[in-house]
Amino acid sequence: MKLPENAQAQCEQLLKEFRRKIPDDAAYSDRLVEEIEIILGLRFTEYFLQVREILDMTTDLPHMTRGSAGSSLVCWALGITDVDPIKWDIPLSRFLNPHRDDLPDIDIDYPHWAQTTVMERIFKRWPGKSARISNYVTFKEKSAKREAARRLGAKGKLPRNFKYDDLDIDIGEAIRIEKKLLGKKRAISKHCGGILVFKHNLPKSLINADNQILLDKHEVEDLEHLKVDILANRGLSQLYEIEPNMSLEDYPDYDEATINLLCNGDVLGVTQGESPAMRRLFRAIQPKSRSDCVFATALIRPVATTGRQKASFFHDWTEQRLEESIVYEDDAIKKISKLIGCDIYEADMYRRAFAKKNEEKVYEFMHRMGTHPNKTEIIDELYQLGNFGLCRAHAVNLGRLIWALAYQKAHNPKPFWAAYLKHCEGSYRRWVYKNEAKRAGWDLRDLGYNYSLLNDSIYEYRKYGWWGDQEFLSGFYCSNQYLDRFEFAGLVANGRVFKGEGGKYITFLTLGVGNGKYIDLLVKGPVAYHDYDVVCGVGKVKTSNGSQYIECQNVRTLKLEKFISA
Repeated sequence: MKLPENAQAQCEQLLKEFRRKIPDDAAYSDRLVEEIEIILGLRFTEYFLQVREILDMTTDLPHMTRGSAGSSLVCWALGITDVDPIKWDIPLSRFLNPHRDDLPDIDIDYPHWAQTTVMERIFKRWPGKSARISNYVTFKEKSAKREAARRLGAKGKLPRNFKYDDLDIDIGEAIRIEKKLLGKKRAISKHCGGILVFKHNLPKSLINADNQILLDKHEVEDLEHLKVDILANRGLSQLYEIEPNMSLEDYPDYDEATINLLCNGDVLGVTQGESPAMRRLFRAIQPKSRSDCVFATALIRPVATTGRQKASFFHDWTEQRLEESIVYEDDAIKKISKLIGCDIYEADMYRRAFAKKNEEKVYEFMHRMGTHPNKTEIIDELYQLGNFGLCRAHAVNLGRLIWALAYQKAHNPKPFWAAYLKHCEGSYRRWVYKNEAKRAGWDLRDLGYNYSLLNDSIYEYRKYGWWGDQEFLSGFYCSNQYLDRFEFAGLVANGRVFKGEGGKYITFLTLGVGNGKYIDLLVKGPVAYHDYDVVCGVGKVKTSNGSQYIECQNVRTLKLEKFISA
């Protein structure tokens, strides 16, 4: 690459800002030289220094990176990220590539309560030159359908899964309007954290209220200005509240109590790791280290483990780590490089071609593969890249956060739950978190939550969404009738309706049947559980990927009062 005339001065300026000492090891020194040469050649020095300047303005706040910035040794040395790419074996090409001249993405997470403060400091540092990026909200399938119905006279609140047949409207015209609306702009909103810093004053014609520029993230990619995402992370808020003096790298790679907690799926309250899918996944793969926790964050995505391959993948993984499997985008880069004998930067261009369905580039890759015996299978596997977009550096950051929170839950349950209830908003119903806090030893009144002096748990649940008594609400159970058939009645903890193949709906539900006791259901069809408290039914126990659930054809939904009086 052709370097700028003042390359030496830029290099010295960059090295001067390093916050970490580079280890005396060939792997580090070779990588450093490689990265700096690319940064200088692409004229990115100012970009890295500006990001470092933002961090200098926020030294009183904890931060972590997400995305591919953890792929860079320079980012690690500058203190932008604490992910050491040599230690974690992360190639650079996902972040920096000499074949691309677009600025790399650096996304910085702060505690959710600090996001506005960080943005205000940036606006103060670069007044008239910095602004928040916009989002274009477009019509999707559901919103287009609702808008079409309203335009044709449908009034009132439309049901969640309404059909045109249920309304007194012209169905053919509704379908025509819906198709016309799909993908069209619906509204303009603020990006969740994107900040743009111009080299000159912002064009007044593009500035909206509240220092918002009328450009979205795709439009600003074409501009040679600093673009950085300042993001809010409630998990970081939670962790910093519990233990402000430990960084993510300070936590041990192995800890028996943390491992047991994860293997049991006891992850309620572990922000970004508590979903029903993650609970089942941890029970399935039985993680034995922090690295396994990192790996789990990638497995939850529909990667090479989609469809028919998933069950066999999990079975094999419990026996040994599959080094040749494509789990991260970085795995695809390494595999492509090995298959056709190119460097990782060219391999990343082919990886992007598969992800973006660039047929011309894919055919070029196929030609370079020659007569490989597994050519068809490999091409199919690489095409799965379009179904996900997880780089290893992102998984390392997210996995370390989940591991750290799990560690704190295992060792400091009371501070853990106090911090969770203060900062976080999970996907489970409110009673779940209050109950878990009680199990950890809290009286809810000590955390500022009121409940009735009447000692009436039903009344409290109806009024507050939780109850103060240590005992679980009575009447809930899950009992074995015979063989694999179970009968149950549970309090709704979580749920989600999915549209599967052929337009058929399935519903996943998590029910509470006792203190710390939850069951997972898979119901064939949509279940309108949102306005109800209790789900009852009968189903068969199934095991998938090492985790059990009850499969049902249909269930009953009830309000709590009706269930009690039945």
